Amino acid sequence: MTSDAAVPNPKVFCLGLSRTGTRSLTEGLRTLGFDVLHYPTDRAVLDTLHRGDARFPHLDHCAGIADITVVPYFQQLDRLWPGSRFVLTLRDEESWLRSCREHWARNPVDTTPTTAKAGIKLEVKRFLRAAVYGGYEFHEDRFRTVYRRHVDLVCRHFDGRQDDLLLLRPCAGEGYERLAPFLGVPTPLGPFPHVR
Repeated sequence: MTSDAAVPNPKVFCLGLSRTGTRSLTEGLRTLGFDVLHYPTDRAVLDTLHRGDARFPHLDHCAGIADITVVPYFQQLDRLWPGSRFVLTLRDEESWLRSCREHWARNPVDTTPTTAKAGIKLEVKRFLRAAVYGGYEFHEDRFRTVYRRHVDLVCRHFDGRQDDLLLLRPCAGEGYERLAPFLGVPTPLGPFPHVR
């Protein structure tokens, strides 16, 4: 018996860790015509994280998701959305660690939310920090280990599937010249976004 269920439209997922250029990649993808969400933190995301099934309802109406929202689930997303493309943003390790240290200092998660919406956002951030980095706080040795392990895991998962995974270094100046051909779209004029 055959199924009438349609194969889902392929998506674009950014598997980069925080502070590796995921926001720049998101803006670049939008310029290329891909409506990708960057680090959504709403109730639907929180519910998906609690279920652990990677069935983000946002994917019914957007082209993909970027940043650590999808990092713990990239293998499931690869199965759920056949034919999708994955971009792993990379950054010089020492530069990345400095940026993370500063970002975590500016964005603590031990605060008390003032609204229900802020409470959901904070819970998403706490969940993802614990799931991806193993805790809420910045610890250099831990982060170094997480970075190396994540890159290795992603590369091993996509071994032999170079058409499905792009390693991109936005912080080192890589951009449309690599991203557009990978996605099969024309390379736009103008610089790749650099969003801090």
